[in-house]
Amino acid sequence: MKLLARSLMTLFVAVGLASQGHGQATAPQSFPPCLIQYGFMGTSTYVTWSLVLYNADQTYVEINSFWKGAFESGTYATSSGTYTYTLDPEDPTHATISYLPPRRGGTAADQLYFISTATGFQISLSNLITTLPQREFRMYPRQVSDGAVNISSRYQLASGGAATSGFVIESGGPRFVLIRAVGGSLKNFGVSSTASSPSFSVYDSTKFLWGTSTKWSSDPNLVNGYDTIFALAGAFPLNSGSDEGVLLVPLNPGAYTAVFQAGSAGSILCEVYILSFESVGQMSWIDGI
Repeated sequence: MKLLARSLMTLFVAVGLASQGHGQATAPQSFPPCLIQYGFMGTSTYVTWSLVLYNADQTYVEINSFWKGAFESGTYATSSGTYTYTLDPEDPTHATISYLPPRRGGTAADQLYFISTATGFQISLSNLITTLPQREFRMYPRQVSDGAVNISSRYQLASGGAATSGFVIESGGPRFVLIRAVGGSLKNFGVSSTASSPSFSVYDSTKFLWGTSTKWSSDPNLVNGYDTIFALAGAFPLNSGSDEGVLLVPLNPGAYTAVFQAGSAGSILCEVYILSFESVGQMSWIDGI
């Protein structure tokens, strides 16, 4: 059975690579501290992806998992633990990352087939019989040191008032963007009058809505993941249990507007962090294999 599974996996990967004209690359000998995005597209209107941060001490944090339908999106709880990285002695393109405890959803290991030193297919044995490979992964260095941009503006708003911040994603591919509406946490910096329940929505140049903030502490399962992203972006921590709005979203190249609102009169800090990490995006070379 194990031999059959290996044969099926090798066959499907080979078919997928051949059909798309992609070569193979030797898997890295070791697994450096990095951020990995795992992505999957089921149809043209349905996308799921997750981010996993791998540390030098062989611990991991699955920062967030997201799904996005045609008109809706959501986040799920984080998971954490330890991992081991093992090369396949019979296949130089293949490596396995095993988890303890298993990642959320019962996944105990990721099977990674490299087509470059930083990208490739993630194969799930349970899906081999019914579907061909449709998952992709990309590795990024943990440091945010190339291409990251942060803009922030402080406003004094009336109750129900609004402020607007514009930003541009350069060409090259979808980028991860962290957006925050900071209110109560400003008191840590000597700001006495702060707005309650600050929130925002993000629109592109056609006025299409790309996302709306949620209270970052509303789901305690997500707080650890957000704290990790804040540290990764170089953003100061938010107060535990605060009602401030946060959104982490992949955005295509183009111009965007974030419209911030305040629940009560006071100061609000509008922050946009364009991270140096690209998103898998549409994965057109994998979808439909």
